Amino acid sequence: MQLTTTSDLLAFTRRNRTTAQIRDRLQIVSQEAVTGLKANINEATGGENGRAHLLQKAQSDIEQATSINALSQTRLDGISRSVEGARTIIDDLDTRAFVTLQLGQETAINAIATESESSLRVVMNALSNRVGDRNLFSGDETNQPTYAAADTLLSDVKNIMALAPTVADAEIALDDYFNTPGGGFETNIYLGGDGNPPALPLGNGETVRLDLTGNNQEFKDTLRGLAVIATAVEARPSDDAGTQQLFESGTQSLTKGKTGLLKIETELGVHSSTIEKVNQRNASEALGLATAFQNLFGRDQFEAAAELQQLQVQLEASYTITSRLSNLTLTNFLR
Repeated sequence: MQLTTTSDLLAFTRRNRTTAQIRDRLQIVSQEAVTGLKANINEATGGENGRAHLLQKAQSDIEQATSINALSQTRLDGISRSVEGARTIIDDLDTRAFVTLQLGQETAINAIATESESSLRVVMNALSNRVGDRNLFSGDETNQPTYAAADTLLSDVKNIMALAPTVADAEIALDDYFNTPGGGFETNIYLGGDGNPPALPLGNGETVRLDLTGNNQEFKDTLRGLAVIATAVEARPSDDAGTQQLFESGTQSLTKGKTGLLKIETELGVHSSTIEKVNQRNASEALGLATAFQNLFGRDQFEAAAELQQLQVQLEASYTITSRLSNLTLTNFLR
């Protein structure tokens, strides 16, 4: 004896199929309600999936460029902070040193010398700045520290001034030490590479090149001035006239170095503005791509939520009907 009629079996089968379709649609709409994007890209593009891939590639390129720019900006910010920090440390030290020298007060001159030594250490530390494992002022050898110890520089400069027969000879020796390729500063103090540091990439084939290392003339002028002021009195204790000349020469070198640091800060500001403009351009392009992508694949989330509610009601109704059909047994029929 048959437990159900043929029509009941067909109805039960159709209902199961309908329930499965509702469940599938429910899963799709749930995803669309959360993401705000159509689940079926092929349907959204009318079968032209290439458009979707091009949009996604363009968005990926912009995201990568933005990430690269952020890293370049971080490095540039580190360089800018170091130069600004060095310039801030010396501030008006050159002016005060010159005025103190003119007044001829020994105690005040010694105080300026002590301050110069302290400033030298801070400046060298500032110009030894790192971002991650990259030494920012070590040229093309970013894995190397930028400078040797400040004590080494102070000792070298002091010995040069002490051993020179005359002040003129001392100045010549100092010029040779700081400015001659392969001289004492380049050999004993600057530890980085001879080449310039790698250019900062902007993520779109463009770069920002910074020809800036710890061996740049602006930094050497600054360090020379500080080292000479710090050690001139100690180097030639019995030569008051010579000490004054060297002390004054140190203030002049420090002033020259400070002017150079200001120039570098200006150039770094221009580079920072360049990166910011690229970031703004990328942000504009990203917004345009996002709008185009949304227009093509976007799904109204409120509309999706409304459909989701309807599907849930339909699914519940379908389950109820299916349950009733499944209970059409002979026993229930006889009842």
